[in-house]
Amino acid sequence: MSRLACLIQSWPLSLALASAIAAPVLAQPQSQPWTTVLTQAEFVLDHRARPPGDEAAWQTVKLPHRWDETHGDAIGRGWYRMRVDFAEAPRSTQAMVIVHVRSLSTEFFVNGTLVGSSRDSVGGEIGLGPVLRVSIPPSFFRRGENVIHARMQVIDPLQGLGRVHFGHAWSLRTIAQTRSTLNAQRMFLAMALAAGLISLFVWFARRTDRVMLWFAIATLSWGSVGLLAPFHRHVPFQVDEMLTAYVTYGLPVPAAILALRTVDLRWPKLEAVLWAFLAGEVLHPNWEVPVPRTAVMCVLDSVNAGLLVAAAAIILFAPGRRLGWAHRVEATALVAMALMMLHEVLRYFGLVDVENVVMRPYHVPVMLAAIGAAIFERHASAVRQAERSNVELQALVDAKTRELETYHAEREEVLRQQALARERQRILADMHDGVGASLIGLQRYARSGQVDAKIVEQRAQEAMQELRIAIDALEPAEGDLGAVLGNLRHRMEPLVESTGARLGWEVAELPPVEALEPAAVFSIQRILLEAISNALQHSGARHIRLSARPNGDRIEIRLADDGAGYDVAAGRHGMGLGTMQARAQKLGAALEIASRRGEGTTVSLTIPCQLAPA
Repeated sequence: MSRLACLIQSWPLSLALASAIAAPVLAQPQSQPWTTVLTQAEFVLDHRARPPGDEAAWQTVKLPHRWDETHGDAIGRGWYRMRVDFAEAPRSTQAMVIVHVRSLSTEFFVNGTLVGSSRDSVGGEIGLGPVLRVSIPPSFFRRGENVIHARMQVIDPLQGLGRVHFGHAWSLRTIAQTRSTLNAQRMFLAMALAAGLISLFVWFARRTDRVMLWFAIATLSWGSVGLLAPFHRHVPFQVDEMLTAYVTYGLPVPAAILALRTVDLRWPKLEAVLWAFLAGEVLHPNWEVPVPRTAVMCVLDSVNAGLLVAAAAIILFAPGRRLGWAHRVEATALVAMALMMLHEVLRYFGLVDVENVVMRPYHVPVMLAAIGAAIFERHASAVRQAERSNVELQALVDAKTRELETYHAEREEVLRQQALARERQRILADMHDGVGASLIGLQRYARSGQVDAKIVEQRAQEAMQELRIAIDALEPAEGDLGAVLGNLRHRMEPLVESTGARLGWEVAELPPVEALEPAAVFSIQRILLEAISNALQHSGARHIRLSARPNGDRIEIRLADDGAGYDVAAGRHGMGLGTMQARAQKLGAALEIASRRGEGTTVSLTIPCQLAPA
């Protein structure tokens, strides 16, 4: 039956399955949307721990709300009140998501009951913190009107409640995850620390480069203070305010000074004024000034933006210098940093949505890229000069290196050929004792006058297999013991099965064996061949199983048979077993033989992964 015919015949079943899957979704009440955005609330300044009643001086505000819009420089605690209506009481978990937590702490109440809270560090980004997501079980809601209260504590009049995304918890999960995946400020602070450490290491290698030292000091201090900002509760309030101010304003002044120094412009008096200005920025939270704090922040951001633009202009238009690509990158970066500062000024004046992305943290990678480009250009120039001066020396070194490599290659080839000749002589001697002895025995049997053609053929085949296996040992093994065992199986399996016995094989993936030379391969082959021969000729085994697996820094090879076995304790061993022990000892391997009458024999050969060179 064709696929088209199958699809036509199975469409009723497919339709039924699709209906069953879609039924729960279609059954959701259409009167309740998945999510909604609350953009309006009521607000009142109140320090009570429980939600205020209707008697409080509630004031309708739009979200996002800033306290300075309605209450000037007021800080402390306040309450927001919102209402949500349900045509039917919800049966699933609801959630609230606030994209930016612009407060020191926030607590949420539903119908007068506390359902969740958050206490997050504000840092230096005018209170724009991480995403807050609060899940609320359906038991907290009722049919009809439900009242949601948010109790906030703020330390900056620019803070306040943002837009509240409310609805089904599963639907809001994507919003929370998307907005929580990246905390730009923390990431850029870590970038500053990494850049500072790298610059410090470079300065240790070249102590005369003061630009690198200043760059390391600025980035390390700024990044470390920023990353320690979340621990503000463990320091006095005044110290915390100064640390926050340093994270907010601590980069433009060092960036301007470093940019000028990278183009060899050193003005000590101007630099002293700029460092004093930075100290004033850090200390300004402790000043008593008769103007709103937002106005002070606006002035500081504007001055820093002007400073960055002035530094860019000096770099571009200072006479007596050749303008390179790194200088243009620096000037562009300083202007970009200034625009980011001005973006915050527009936020203060309400010309930019308070919940828009805070651009200030992004001046960190811009500054790092600019200063890094200048430093890279300086060091690249030094490297090019060093390379030019070392060309002739490098040519002489290369010529001498090639001469030494040729000499060592020739010597290695001579030594390799000598070692190969010794290995071949050793293997030929073993072949003489093995294959030669088999052929002599066959010759004597042929002259005995009682010749069985099958026996002659079997012995000739055995001698031929021994010869082939000996030739296999001359091939480079390159440490692959698994390939050596595979060749042995290829040679021996037909011979074993011709006797009516079966050869089982369980070889795991084996690690490489160092110094697996032809002599070592031949010894391993001869030990296993002797064990197989004993199992077939003397034990009468019908099943022989060879297994190999790694065991720490060694490889264990076992050959077990189901033959008659013998009494190991009797101490009567033939020449074959003695030869096997001698070969194993020469390899640095361990050979153990376990056998009992009527229970078969097990030969265990444990080979180290690092063989001693012959």
